Amino acid sequence: LFPYTTLFRSAQSLERYSFTQPHLGTIVELTIYAPDEGVANDAARAAFARVKELDLVFSDYKADSETMRLCETAGSGQARSVSAELFDCLTRAVDISSRSDGAFDVTVGPEVRLWRRARKEKRLPNLAELSAAKEKVGWKMVELNDVARTVRLQRSGMQLDFGGIAKGYIAQDVSRLLRDRGLTRTLVA
Repeated sequence: LFPYTTLFRSAQSLERYSFTQPHLGTIVELTIYAPDEGVANDAARAAFARVKELDLVFSDYKADSETMRLCETAGSGQARSVSAELFDCLTRAVDISSRSDGAFDVTVGPEVRLWRRARKEKRLPNLAELSAAKEKVGWKMVELNDVARTVRLQRSGMQLDFGGIAKGYIAQDVSRLLRDRGLTRTLVA
């Protein structure tokens, strides 16, 4: 028999289960092919718990997130020890910033905050506000020490915004969690 026949028979014994929960300012959807409902439910609980954990790492909406605690040290000269997840994602973000010559910049938080406020107040920011926010942005001002796994944000007022990278990072992490549970036919959206 071809190995494909074995794979086909194996796939036939799996059922499709779908789950949704609100996280990350959106709806997270999981599709899991599992041998039974109990396995699927356990996997979904673990997956959503992981999403919640990582949201507390990367969120710029939650004052107690690890990212926001790091941003509180911006400009202090202090290097802060961070989790493996934050360090890994920030390292990737800085690399993308470098390769895109700053077209992607994880330190864009001050400008994002300014435009969020402008939308809420229904008024455009003035030139002085735009200039002040821009002074606090710059991926080259993120100092990473991979030996000590520390981060130093060099300029006061710097704010990280993982909006352009964290959801993909989280989806990959959750996919890996599901694979580690033996579930190889999954979708995290």
